[in-house]
Amino acid sequence: MTFTSTTRPVLRLQQFCIVVVMACLPSVVSADQADTNEDDFRSKKPEVAENIGVDSKTGDMIPMGLQFRDTDGVLTELGSLFDGKQPVMLSFNYSDCPKLCSTQLKNMTQTLREVAKKFKVDDHFQMISISIDPNEQTIRLRETQDKYVKQYNQPGTEDGWHFMTGKQAAIKQLTDACGFRYRYIARQKYYSHPPVFILISPEGKIVRYIHGLKYESDTIEQALVESAEGKIGSPINWLSYGLGCYVYDESSGQYNFQSMLIMKIGAAITVIVMLATLVPYWLFSNRANDETNKTKVVEPAT
Repeated sequence: MTFTSTTRPVLRLQQFCIVVVMACLPSVVSADQADTNEDDFRSKKPEVAENIGVDSKTGDMIPMGLQFRDTDGVLTELGSLFDGKQPVMLSFNYSDCPKLCSTQLKNMTQTLREVAKKFKVDDHFQMISISIDPNEQTIRLRETQDKYVKQYNQPGTEDGWHFMTGKQAAIKQLTDACGFRYRYIARQKYYSHPPVFILISPEGKIVRYIHGLKYESDTIEQALVESAEGKIGSPINWLSYGLGCYVYDESSGQYNFQSMLIMKIGAAITVIVMLATLVPYWLFSNRANDETNKTKVVEPAT
């Protein structure tokens, strides 16, 4: 069999493509292996990884008749915190959370300080944090509320902050209505849950979810405006939530972002970009050689 010189660029192209794919294969394999090892990961922390997340319930009404105790120990009906004019920013936390709740509340409080000239707690909206720990004591709840009221540093807004706890049945009914999935990890003695704020219209309708741990002031302003009008909006920071989750790392005492899909996307983009950039070059080279070497034949070595 003889090989013409015009076939060499094609062979080089084929060889190059193989090299590119092989070079990127470890990233793809790592991502696939991460999926394959998911069972191993879950076998180490099955309760943390299983059934934790947020199911969108936008457009649904929350059960306004549920009762919770405030920081004074007074049993309060949830609906009494809605005046029909102001929206509510709701979150599910608990005071003894290792790290996630404090980071979530601190970051949001900081962002709310930045927008306080336009939108202020109590003047324009209410802040409600329901403890997912039914055993949380009122005194501990008060300490937590005072911490963030002090951080907010806007005198006269104290009445707009409502840190509350209640019976397990009431907590479960409200979290289910909001699509908030969490669970207690008995062995490690903490609750595993997603970081999310839920914006609720003045009438009690779920209108938007704010995921993650970082909040842009402009985005929060717009979300508050639309929530006050009862407009249903798309989830904020959904990408960070949709591509992964926050998992508690016992060794570091911190929550780390875990994502398998991001690894796959990165590997795929690498392959596509490299092929899109270099394949045209080899094709052009092939055509040029074909025009100049139409009659030249290279005999195989004997």
